[in-house]
Amino acid sequence: MIEWLYLAVQGAALAMSAWFFVETARSQRVARRHFAGIAALVALLLVQLAVSIAIVPGEAGGGKAMFFSYLVTTILVPVVASFWGSIDRSRWGIGTVAASGLVVAALMLRLHQIWTVQIHV
Repeated sequence: MIEWLYLAVQGAALAMSAWFFVETARSQRVARRHFAGIAALVALLLVQLAVSIAIVPGEAGGGKAMFFSYLVTTILVPVVASFWGSIDRSRWGIGTVAASGLVVAALMLRLHQIWTVQIHV
């Protein structure tokens, strides 16, 4: 993993969560401006996927299947949460999307652990 890209994804996920938790406290619903934040996070995750596809095959360690399964799951989490949040018209719809940012941050931490311990040995 490229360290600055990992940190950028972590920062974007946590910033999105903070923003959306504030919106939850304000009883806002998921709107177009929120989808822009989700799209930015998903774009960073897709860049991470593209970089990983380019880097991982040349690495010697095992755990590549687990790494990519975590990475694909990380991409799907905000997408599914945004769909769920747009359907739920209560104040907790955006709370679901806010929580997905924390899940993305945790999954990225796990990806970094898999990279440093199992793949990039």
